[in-house]
Amino acid sequence: MRTPIPTHGLLPEAWRVHLPVFEGPLDLLLHLVKINEVEITEIPVARVCDQFHEYLGLMEVLNLDVAAEYIYEAALLIHLKSRLLLPVTKDEHGVEQEDPRQDLVERLLEYRRLKEAAQSLAELDSVRRGVWTRDAPRPDLGAGDEEELDLGDISLFDLMGALRQVLDRYDRDHPPPYHLDRETFSVRDQVQRLLGALTGSRPFDLIDDLRLRGSRAEVVAAFLAVLELTRLNLVRLHQTEGGDIVLYRTTRELVTAELEALAG
Repeated sequence: MRTPIPTHGLLPEAWRVHLPVFEGPLDLLLHLVKINEVEITEIPVARVCDQFHEYLGLMEVLNLDVAAEYIYEAALLIHLKSRLLLPVTKDEHGVEQEDPRQDLVERLLEYRRLKEAAQSLAELDSVRRGVWTRDAPRPDLGAGDEEELDLGDISLFDLMGALRQVLDRYDRDHPPPYHLDRETFSVRDQVQRLLGALTGSRPFDLIDDLRLRGSRAEVVAAFLAVLELTRLNLVRLHQTEGGDIVLYRTTRELVTAELEALAG
């Protein structure tokens, strides 16, 4: 079992990031089904429940605003996990009761169908309009509006999985010291560092870069900087067939006001 990630005192409140509206608890469950390489109908509830809670812990470390739906889904998974520990019961005719996973399976199958249908419609609409955007101007947002984080062909959970991998490796390679001075790392500084390292159209390996950071706090700051660069349309993300996550620099330039608005 993995050691829980410490969550206290790592990030300032100003670093809070909002989850994109299209990334919900069912998206996370589908992602876990994918990485466990199982069919939805055979979902390993105990393993997925533990992994789901790991992701919630990672969201807390990153100061991601976790919607109430995540907490509710986590409670449902715990309840389902406990039901599966009970002996299988039969009715008066000797027939086994319905698989406790059935409701979860049906919800996931229906949600996947809806996502696939929505994706197909979006692709058709893009072809119909003949719109292929490249560094399109960013619309002005009204008061209270939130910007949508467009991660391209990568899900937020793919990115978080990469971060989890780097942090696990960091823990293995760096035993806890007897005394650790409190270090602070600026998202703004990490944004500037990454922009300086990204050149032309050459791919930039995100995981390799995170592994070179000197502390867990710097890893998290660099990860949040990547989210900011993506939000500002300064980089594009791509996942290779081998699972590596690479960044590409866009032609858009960073505006001074945008840099000053980032967490220092």
